[in-house]
Amino acid sequence: MDRRRSRRLDRRPHRQPSHSVNGAMRAKRKAPVRSPSAQRVKATATYEIAEAAKLLGTHRNTVRRWLKDGLRPLDNRRPILIHGTDLKAFLAMRREGRRHRCGPGEFFCFKCRVPRRPLGGMADLHPRTDKVIALVGLCERCETAMHRTVRHADLPKLAAILDLGPMAPERLNECSDAKANGDFKEG
Repeated sequence: MDRRRSRRLDRRPHRQPSHSVNGAMRAKRKAPVRSPSAQRVKATATYEIAEAAKLLGTHRNTVRRWLKDGLRPLDNRRPILIHGTDLKAFLAMRREGRRHRCGPGEFFCFKCRVPRRPLGGMADLHPRTDKVIALVGLCERCETAMHRTVRHADLPKLAAILDLGPMAPERLNECSDAKANGDFKEG
């Protein structure tokens, strides 16, 4: 083997095998938490930035950004301490700010990210169970399909607001007309 090539091979970092000696998989990196739970925070405790980040499964810089966004520290001294009640209140305020309550006759449009009325005030009914019915409508602004699940008991209230109709069958065997294909001629 060429000397240069052998030197390059020696400089390559050694890769760990994907399985350990007993055959168990290596632990994967944890994915970051999308919305940290305020239930983990103890109201009577105080937390440093690193402790709060570890507790909530976020990065330390995320907690520092929260301090700029309105999370109150205990005082202006170092190390920066955060009281548990302030952290809980801040997380609850952030979660409530992202929530959108749909009013009667509104569906949540995932493309627009706000509640909207269906196009033309029309929605299709699709029964799920004896007590639950799924409503499908189109967004009045972006014409994306929107879905909403309602109780069967709430249908009379929605019928006064929306034009509700049965949903078209998704498959031919659900169709009541046996001759769904008009190309066949009966002889």
